[in-house]
Amino acid sequence: MFVGQRGSIHTIVLILIVLIGFGLALGWPQYKKYQMIRAAKHALELGKALAFAEAVYKTQKGAYTPDFAQLNVPLPCPVERDGEKIEMVCQQYVYRLEEGNILRVAHKGLPKWFDLDLEKGSVDCSHEEGSIAGSHICGQVDLTDVVEK
Repeated sequence: MFVGQRGSIHTIVLILIVLIGFGLALGWPQYKKYQMIRAAKHALELGKALAFAEAVYKTQKGAYTPDFAQLNVPLPCPVERDGEKIEMVCQQYVYRLEEGNILRVAHKGLPKWFDLDLEKGSVDCSHEEGSIAGSHICGQVDLTDVVEK
């Protein structure tokens, strides 16, 4: 039917390319948002594991340690020391123990972070106002069953 007409194959291919391009244009931002949510959830889970290891370390030694290498847990990222500053630096997030026994999980490029209060067993999650991804992640945060006083 269309094969006999001149240029009809080219028209069909062009329409398919436009439809695929339109689908990608709509799907790409959703895919990036999913990746960001997945990375943040992984960072939070690692933060919870570090908070639990810090609680165990405190019961054994009497104080928290800023050096995560002393926690006797497998670390997925290297611990870097720069003077008095000790951080575990991963691909997208940086972990460090702040003053006041706050475990900070900070994103490298975005103003997003999790503050895990080791004494209270609570999490303060920061995200841009109106961020659906940030509010989705922060809405699922609960650390009270992980950190011991």
